[in-house]
Amino acid sequence: MNEAVHPSRRLKHIVNGQVYTPERVIERGVVTIAGDKIAAVGEAGSVSVSTDGELIDATGLHVIPGLIDLHIHGVNGLDAMQGQIAEMAARLPHYGVTAFLPTVIAAPFERLVELLAEMAIIIAARPPGARILGVHVEGPYLSPQQPGMMDPRLFRPFRWGEFERLCEASQGQVRMVTLAPEEGEALNAIPCLIERGIVPSIGHSDATFQQVAEAVLLGLAHASHTYNAMRGFHHREPGVVGAIWHFNQIIAQVIADGVHVHPAALALLLQLKGPDRVALISDAAPVAGLPPGEYTWGGKQVILDQRACRGLDGRLAGSVALMDVGLRTLVAEVGLPLETALVTATAVPAHVLGLNKGALAPGRDADVVLLDEALRPTLTIVEGELALKSEQCQGSKTGLGGGGSVMTPCYPIAKRGEI
Repeated sequence: MNEAVHPSRRLKHIVNGQVYTPERVIERGVVTIAGDKIAAVGEAGSVSVSTDGELIDATGLHVIPGLIDLHIHGVNGLDAMQGQIAEMAARLPHYGVTAFLPTVIAAPFERLVELLAEMAIIIAARPPGARILGVHVEGPYLSPQQPGMMDPRLFRPFRWGEFERLCEASQGQVRMVTLAPEEGEALNAIPCLIERGIVPSIGHSDATFQQVAEAVLLGLAHASHTYNAMRGFHHREPGVVGAIWHFNQIIAQVIADGVHVHPAALALLLQLKGPDRVALISDAAPVAGLPPGEYTWGGKQVILDQRACRGLDGRLAGSVALMDVGLRTLVAEVGLPLETALVTATAVPAHVLGLNKGALAPGRDADVVLLDEALRPTLTIVEGELALKSEQCQGSKTGLGGGGSVMTPCYPIAKRGEI
């Protein structure tokens, strides 16, 4: 007696879309998904399409790898600092995000220990939605000279023994740590972090060019939200920004919301580094996606308008633009071809964390997003599971020909709480 095949394990065939592979763009392509992996990618007629599989018609749509966000604090009123990462996972596919690193900011140390322990339990449970890749610790090991929106009174010099408490609490889920290499023992800790599989990232740093050069010699190869909360460029002291431009080893995160970084500065970074050394991030605040108004984040009052979130002192407080907005900014305001912009949002972050994601190729995780002509997500698949679908996405055949269907998450979203 044959057992029934669970719907999530059936073959899925995405047909007739413009498929973006690492090598080329296929105008009428086919992507076949078997279980949680991509089984085949190719031109129509060159890939077998089974009659009993689920057929997704992507006519008029872009078929791209899922977006990967290495730096995000929250979305739609959900806050990583409140441990709401499972709810974030359920919501992020709406924005084309299939994997992410929830990012914690500076807080009282014992609260960070408790929070990371809570997050470890949630991550181990593998909640539905975008895959939670671990945790990005952005603070407290930062420079008081470059606090951004954080309270510098919560910053502390890096001490290895203390940091190990955070790692133990997270049960090994710390995957990235933003630090100022000039503070405490941070510089000498860089090789130890790398040995543990943790990505050290320079950020909120007032380091000189020479100090960054020393960190690069020790293995530093990543930078958080380039241009923001770091010593800027001067022709006599190139600072952190100049070091990021200069050292090819450093992969530069960047926020592409048109507010944090001017499009010309985005273009300059891409020209100097190349798209394969730039990682698009959202740095989204918990208020991202909420209506304009006044909110509280991290104990501070913030004001949200259509384009930015700022503290009462006028400082930017995270971004309100998710990864799909950043992708559209790179295309519309910087002038990148979509296939080039995609590299920064898929292949590069996958490379940073050593993931089997970030590309439409056989054997890779089946993280796939369909974008309409305006580059807005209309369907999201996470490791073979539908995470965002249209009202028509109910049977074995899914028609998405016009990209005009009303999109709804496949997972229940928790009610918005206070942030």
